[in-house]
Amino acid sequence: MPKAIFTSGLRTPFGRSFKGAYRDVRADDLLVEMLNAQASRSPELWNSGAEDLIVGCAYPEHEQGYNVGRLAALGAGLEVPGMVVNRLCASSLEAVAVAAARVKASWGTKFLTAGIESMSRIPRRGANFSESESIKAVNEHAYIPNGQTAEQVAAKYPQFDRVSQEDFAERSHTLAHEAHQSGAYVEQLHPFLISGDEFVRYPVNREKIASLPPAFNDGGTVTAATSSPLTDGATSGWVVEEACARSLGISAGLEIVDVQYGHVSPELMGLGPVPATRKIFERNCITAKEVSAFEINEAFAIQVLASMADLEIPMERVNTWGGALALGHPLGASGLRLVMTLHDRLKQQGQVGALGIATLCVGGGQGMSVLFRWVQI
Repeated sequence: MPKAIFTSGLRTPFGRSFKGAYRDVRADDLLVEMLNAQASRSPELWNSGAEDLIVGCAYPEHEQGYNVGRLAALGAGLEVPGMVVNRLCASSLEAVAVAAARVKASWGTKFLTAGIESMSRIPRRGANFSESESIKAVNEHAYIPNGQTAEQVAAKYPQFDRVSQEDFAERSHTLAHEAHQSGAYVEQLHPFLISGDEFVRYPVNREKIASLPPAFNDGGTVTAATSSPLTDGATSGWVVEEACARSLGISAGLEIVDVQYGHVSPELMGLGPVPATRKIFERNCITAKEVSAFEINEAFAIQVLASMADLEIPMERVNTWGGALALGHPLGASGLRLVMTLHDRLKQQGQVGALGIATLCVGGGQGMSVLFRWVQI
């Protein structure tokens, strides 16, 4: 079976919704800007021609609608068709999975994947959100807001109190600051309008964090500081068949080894990475100790802490360049951000054969996990 390789990840910095650099930038225009940056950063791939553009988007409507994948391809002068996939927060990770499946099935050799989300300009849950009473009659929590699910997880894991969650948030900001300062993010950033992610705060003001009220439930433990912020951004990366990558001069990359999904009760949405990652472990006969690096999307501090506890993942292998609590979480774009960061972390480690996992919790009570291996080509 052909091997699918992820390479050449590139993203905009992530901007603060409503107040940040991209608040007045159309989502489709931001995606075109991202694609144009790919053309400049990876000309050998761009000029060799992609076979499709696969875009992840959590709310594909308004400026992100009407198949923004095809429209962005037209806007960037990219001679390909285009499509959009939606698995809410895992949408652009799903784009990578779709591209990898096509490569493994010998249905193509080069796919450009991307993710886009403007949380400034596209309303959450969509402009005309409506709940089905018949669906709620079967599952009363089907439409539960994600913030409330975080409090449900917190109630299930009382060992991770508010202070523990704030400790994790401080870790995220500190590690993100250190990564930016060391230049770790340089290769993946396209500095459009801003040079770095707008949410990173260092040093962390613990007194201010401690003063914040609960964000979702009176008497709860989850606050704005321990929740991922509303964010705008675009991401991209290539999924290429191994022999094709070699012919283009790519000497190393992330082999996409396995993709798995899981589901939990909607009110425990944040635990979605647990069943998905357990399937990865079981199918590939590995444990957390054999995985060199994890990128777990930090939708909320509590859900990462709970997932790590259930999966017995060592803290020192998780999000060592910071995570979404500090960098931001532009829903449809986040999955690819995890993949390119995993790529760059394993590249820095330089250990051929090292394994990495990218995983997210997903609205509605889902989880998605992808297993990667750092390989020489």
